[in-house]
Order: sequence, then structure tokens, then C-alpha cells
Amino acid sequence: MSKKLFYKNPYIKEFTANINHIIEKKEEFHVELNQTAFFPEGGGQPSDKGYIDDIPVSHVYEKDNKIYHVLNRLPSKLENVKCIIDWQTRFDHMQQHLGQHILSSAFEKLHDVQTIGFHLGSEYVTIDIDKQLSKNDIKKVEYFANQIVFNDLPVSAIYPSNDELNKLPLRKKPSVTENIRIVKIDDFDFSPCCGTHPNRTGEVGLIKIRKFENYKGGLRIEFVCGNRALKDYYLKNEITNTISSLLSVKDIEIIEAANKIIEENTKLKKELKDIKEKLLNFEAVDFYKKSSIINDIRIIKYIFEKRNFNEVKTLSNILSNNPKTIVLFGISNTDKAQLIYSRSKDLDKINISEILKSSLNLIDGKGGGSQFAAQGGGKLSNNINAALNHGYNKIIEILKSL
Repeated sequence: MSKKLFYKNPYIKEFTANINHIIEKKEEFHVELNQTAFFPEGGGQPSDKGYIDDIPVSHVYEKDNKIYHVLNRLPSKLENVKCIIDWQTRFDHMQQHLGQHILSSAFEKLHDVQTIGFHLGSEYVTIDIDKQLSKNDIKKVEYFANQIVFNDLPVSAIYPSNDELNKLPLRKKPSVTENIRIVKIDDFDFSPCCGTHPNRTGEVGLIKIRKFENYKGGLRIEFVCGNRALKDYYLKNEITNTISSLLSVKDIEIIEAANKIIEENTKLKKELKDIKEKLLNFEAVDFYKKSSIINDIRIIKYIFEKRNFNEVKTLSNILSNNPKTIVLFGISNTDKAQLIYSRSKDLDKINISEILKSSLNLIDGKGGGSQFAAQGGGKLSNNINAALNHGYNKIIEILKSL
């Protein structure tokens, strides 16, 4: 069993150790040391990273009371091996984990809310709580939690006896029955935990809730602590200043300016839509005048180059609202061809969907619709003219048989 230096002193950055055992798995080496300051993954906290004899440690885990360090090659010696902890990663995990303890305790104390899930990710931390709370409730929890940070309370780990354990106001029940480790934040919080934490709450720096969302009847809270919170503030401040500069307003006026732009944009979109509808109606009149007339039925056939699909579909609908009218439209793009067929409802002898399907075979396409209107597309764009002519000829055949 490895001696766990990370519990004796979580601030150890370098140490020496002897290699007790090596297991080779899938071109990797799982190394057991006689003592280690590398924290193994557990309790929601990722494992430490670092170096053993200048070899990167990619992962650390505990199995059968033994701690294994995963390396891509073996050290050059077995005794007095120099080991270095990636302190930036270690301290980040310490900040986030203690921040989680403080935040979870704040939720419990202010709103009698239990934390039922915890995940310490590489970018942010989440906890899942078992109740719904308002935005204002969460704001109060965040403020309260940060007062615990700013008060710089002492943090320690204790191993109470069963009698002592029963007298402690534990926030949650231990998941083990022996050698129970309790992380104690002064008299504020007592929680069973196997992770590493700073010695004082002030080292958490800041707890910032980024967002929250409904999750399994409660809420999932996303937050960051310490250096992550500082990095998050850098990003948000840069975004705020950039938007402020682009809009030529003060940072406190951004929301008002953005709302004004959204209102203006909505108005412009409506005006543009009205103008497009008018233009499409004018265009429809022009198509109608130039259409072919066979047996008192107008047939409009045309291929558009890289035209917006929805515009062409709307134009087709406008035209087919006229009596005794058939519309065969195609849209040719570099990598695909699209067909839009429609007819007026008084031409009940013509099934547009069937005609479209036979046309689609020529462009290796798929599609469908109703007997009044159908659409589809295929990848053989160079065959779109043949596909449209095919549809036209099919209609002529039907009209001749009437």
C-alpha cells in the first residue's frame, strides 16, 4: 500500500519514491510507488498529473488499496525516483473542490437543498441539486458562499471515531464505513470527502455561478472558482468591452442598446418580408403572362440558378393558386438540383407527386408531397433540364388523354 503524502500535506510539489510494482497494459505502464503525492481519481475529483523521472503521468487511480500511475515508458531506475506534481492542475482541483463544498453547504443552509451530483470538469464544475430555486435565490446563495471564502476560514481533515462521527452535523452520509475522512470548514461545514483541499477558504479566491438549468426535477448549477473564475472574468470583460465599442455605448448600456437593435431588426425583417412578397407577386404576374397554354391550361416551366428554395416555393404556390395552372420549377446549384412542382386544385386528373417522383429518377434524387404540390432534390445537377422536360412531357401526355 502506498503512503498517501497528499493527505499529509496537499501542498507537496516534489518528492522521491521507490517503485514497488509495475504492470504493463496496452503499451502503457501502471506504476505503484511506495509513497505518492499524486492524488488518484476519486470522489468526483480528477487525478493529478505530473512527472515521474521526467516521464509524463497521464492518469492516477486507486485499485485494491494500491495507487497506480500510468506512464508511456518506464523510469530509468527503481529507487529514489524524482516525482513532480503539476501544481497548476493540483491547485485548480483544490480550489474547485473546496468551492463545491462551500457552495453545496450554502444551498443547504439557505434553502434546505441537497446536492445529489457533482462533476469537476476541465473547464467548469457542476452540482445537481434536488429542488427548483429562483434566480434571486441562487444569487443569494452565491453571495453567501463568497462571504465564507472572504472570511478565510480554516479547513482541515479529521478522522473521527464512531461516537465522534455521530455527534458531527454532517451534510451528507459517508459512502464508506471505515477510516472515514471528514473535511471540516471551521464550524460551517462537515462533509465526508477523499479529495484534496486548500488549508483556508480564502484560497478558493471566488465562487462564480455561470448558469443553471432544469435537471431531473431540480437544477444543475454550473460554476467556477479561483483562477477559473478570474479567467472567466477576463473573457466576459473582453466580450463586454468589445460589444461596448462596436455599439458605441457604455458597458452598462449594452443590454438596452442590444434590445433596441433587436427591435429595429425585427421591424426591418417584417418590412423586407413585405417587400419580397410584393416582388414575388410581380414576378408571378410576369411568369403567368409568359406561360404556355395547352388545352386552356397554363404550364409554367423554368430553371433558376442558385435561387433561394423558399422563395421559389412561395412563387410556385402563388402561381398555382390561379385556375388551370401547372408549375414546374427547378433550382440548379453546383452540387445539387431541386425540383418544385405544383398545380391548381381544379386539375384533379393530374397527380403532381407521381410526376415529381418520375422526374427525380433523372437527378438521382428523393422527395415527395401531395397530389397538389411536391418537392425534392438530387445530386445530378447537370441533369436538371432533362428532369424538368421529363415532367413537362408527362403532363402533356396526360392533357392529350383528357
